[in-house]
Formats: sequence, structure tokens, C-alpha cells
Amino acid sequence: MEEKFDSPTNSSTKSIAIFLLIFTTVLWGSSFIITKNIIKDFPVFLYLGIRFLFALLIFTPFLMKIRKMNRKVIWVGFLAGIIYFLSIAVQTIGLQTTTAGKGGFITGLNTVFVPFMAFLLFKKPLKARIWIAVGLSVLGMAFLFLESESGITIGDIFVLFCAFGFALYIVLVDRDVKYVDIYLYLIVQLIVITFLCFVVSLFLHESSNLTSVDISFWYILIYMGCIASGITFLTQNWGQKQVGPAQTAIIFTLEPVFAVLFGVWIGNEYLSWQALIGFGLIFVAIFITVFKNEELMKKEVEKRD
Repeated sequence: MEEKFDSPTNSSTKSIAIFLLIFTTVLWGSSFIITKNIIKDFPVFLYLGIRFLFALLIFTPFLMKIRKMNRKVIWVGFLAGIIYFLSIAVQTIGLQTTTAGKGGFITGLNTVFVPFMAFLLFKKPLKARIWIAVGLSVLGMAFLFLESESGITIGDIFVLFCAFGFALYIVLVDRDVKYVDIYLYLIVQLIVITFLCFVVSLFLHESSNLTSVDISFWYILIYMGCIASGITFLTQNWGQKQVGPAQTAIIFTLEPVFAVLFGVWIGNEYLSWQALIGFGLIFVAIFITVFKNEELMKKEVEKRD
């Protein structure tokens, strides 16, 4: 049965939702530099498997809903899980050779790519502002790729594929959540992601002596799994229900900004003037893409009422 779009019941609920959504972007932003530091000395897919296993544990209270599981939830959750796995895998691999800040802004381009995915899959028309956003993002990417002597790195390309993957993921999720139980949907996704991460890890013969690692390493993994992954799945979906997808998209433009800030703060990453210009252009492109969706969403709500 299709879920009805619910407007916020009061201003305090909306304020809490906005705070949680901003907090979600902070957590996501922090994950870039933390992941980059972890995979310097730890196998990529083993790390991802443990991370999403911890995320899955956050959803154990919702296992009581398992009786509502059906083939549709399993199928759409399975498909979304595969796409998310491929996206997060190439992003993580890419972070090995690109900076956390650049990785955050390139990943943020998924917002610009979403309208094109919607057009290709569902024939939704493209607005003129989307083409303006594309031009700005391409110019911004040029500044990012030319900021150093090395130019474009393989990591940049991997993260760009991640942005395309997340755009496809967002479009499919936007379609699917209207017809399925959101918690079962996310549980299926996390099971698929976790399983695939461990399978690829075994296939690549990744290994690490987990009993000898420092306790702080486990604290970081618990943070990345339970909080930066599991909790954000919940806060994102609850917050978006209270605030609405248009405002949520605007708030999420903060994610790459926080990725840069954490990259500078924790990773001591250097920001050249070319990088700053590139970040600025991409931020404007992302913002242009989502800004006017508020009016469109209000019209859709009026039609439903």
C-alpha cells in the first residue's frame, strides 16, 4: 500500500527533525577521513563488512516486523542493496588515492545526477536549472582535477562512479519506499551489503589479526557502523518524513562541506585555491539542483490532499 506523505504536526517536531538531519550530514561528513585513515592499514572489504554488520545490529529491534516480509520487499531491498554495495565499495577504494574533501564533493554530485537517472528510468523531464548545475559541476570538477601536479587520480574516477551509483540508488529508493515497509526494506539492504562485503573479502583473501588490534580501532568501527551508518539510516528516514524530501535534499548539501572540514581538521588535508574554487562551484551546482524542489513538493502534496 502506498504511504501518504505526512506534513509535520508541529514546529517543535520539525525543528528536532531539522537538527537530526543536519547532525546526519555531520556524521556522514566525518566518515570520509575516518574511512581513508582506516583503509591505510586494514583490508577494504573486511572493514566494510564489519562496519555494516554493526549497522545491521541497530535494526534488531525492528526484526519483530519480519512477519510482514514479502517477495516485493526482498526483491527491491536486494536490488537496492547491490547498488549501494557497489557504490560504497568504489567510493572506499577511491579514498585510498584521493583526499577526503575531494571525495566528499565528488560524491555530492549524486544530487546533480539524480534528475538524469530519473529521466532515463522514468522519463521525468529535465529542468533548465539542471543544465546550469551540470555546467557548474563540470567546471568545479575541472578545478579539482587540476589542483595538483598529479591531475586526475584513479581514486577520483572511482568516487565519480560512486556518485553515479548513489544517484541511481536514491531514485530507486524514492520509488520503493512508497510501497514497502521502510525498516524491512533497510534490513534487507544491510543484509545484502554485509554479505557481499564479506564474500568479496574472502574472494580477495583479505586477512587481519582482529584479536591484536588496538581497542581504539574497535571504538572507531563501532562509531562507523552503529552511528555513522546504522543511526543515520534511521535519522535520515524519520527526519525526511517530518521535514519533507525537498528540504532534506537542501540540508544534505552540507555533507561535502563537513567532509572537507573533517579532512582539514583530522587529516590535515591542504586546501589549494583551485580546490576551494572547485568546491564552491560544485556546492552551488548541488544547491541549484535541489533548491526549487520545495515548490514542486508543495504542489504534489496539494494534489494528494
